[in-house]
Amino acid sequence: MAILEWHAVAFKLSSHRIASKLWRHAASKGETMSFSQSLIQQEQPLLQANEQCSFIQDVVHGRLSREAMNYYIQQDLHYTDAETYVQTQLIAKSASIADQRLFTDQLQSHLQTVNELYESLSKTLHADWSLQRKQTIQPVTSFYREHLLSQTRDGDLLDMLTPFQAGIWMYVELGRYLASTGKVKPDNGFYQWVVDVQEPTLAGPDGISARFFAVMDREAESASEVQLKRARDNFHRSCLFEWYFWDAASRQLTWNDFENQALQASTMA
Repeated sequence: MAILEWHAVAFKLSSHRIASKLWRHAASKGETMSFSQSLIQQEQPLLQANEQCSFIQDVVHGRLSREAMNYYIQQDLHYTDAETYVQTQLIAKSASIADQRLFTDQLQSHLQTVNELYESLSKTLHADWSLQRKQTIQPVTSFYREHLLSQTRDGDLLDMLTPFQAGIWMYVELGRYLASTGKVKPDNGFYQWVVDVQEPTLAGPDGISARFFAVMDREAESASEVQLKRARDNFHRSCLFEWYFWDAASRQLTWNDFENQALQASTMA
C-alpha cells in the first residue's frame, strides 16, 4: 500500500475554482456571500472526507487505539508549536491595535488550552507528559508545519491567517460532527477534545473562528485576484493536510515507513 493514498480523499478538484466564481458572481450582484463563506463552501468535500477518515470514525465507534491517539498528541504538539510562531507573526504584521489585541488574546488562550488538553489526554493513556513534546517530528507533520510556516516569510496578513484558520475551522466542524453522532461519551478517550473544540470562545458566533473569518473577509475586500487565489489554495491545502494528519496518526507513519516505501518501489522498478 502506498504511503500517500491520494485516491482515498474524495473531493472535486475544481471545487475551489467553482467557489471563486460563485463568490465573484455574488459580489457583482450585490449579494451577501462573503469570501469566508465561499471558502467554507469549496471545502465541503474535504470536510466530509475528514469526517469519514479512519481516525475520526474510530473515535465515533470507540475503537481508537492507544498508539494512534498517542501519536496524534505527540505530532499535534509539534504542529501547535508552529501555530504559536504564526500567531506571533500575525501580531507583528497587524496594522491596527485591534488586530494585535485579537491575535494576542488568542495566542494567550492557545498557550494555555493546548497544554491543558494534551496533558489531560496523555494522562488518560498513562503516557509520560514530560516526554510527549520530545518525540520526532514525523513526515506529514513536517510537511504540514512547513505549509503553515512558509507563509510567515513573505506573506501578508491574509496569506498567514488563511491556512492557519483552515485548521481551526476544520477542528470546530469535526467537533460538531463528533458531538452530533451522540456516540462520543465521557468514557471515550477523545471526549475532552470534542468538548474543548466546541467551547463558545472558539466555536461560538463571536468565537475566535468567526472573528478570524471576519478579518479574512475584510482583507479579501482589498486583495487582488492573485492574492485571493493564493489564499484559496492555502486554505484548501490545509484542509487536505488535515486529512493526511489524521491518516498518519491512524497508521503511525514514520520516516522509516516513507524510506521503506521508496526502497520497495526501487526494487520493483
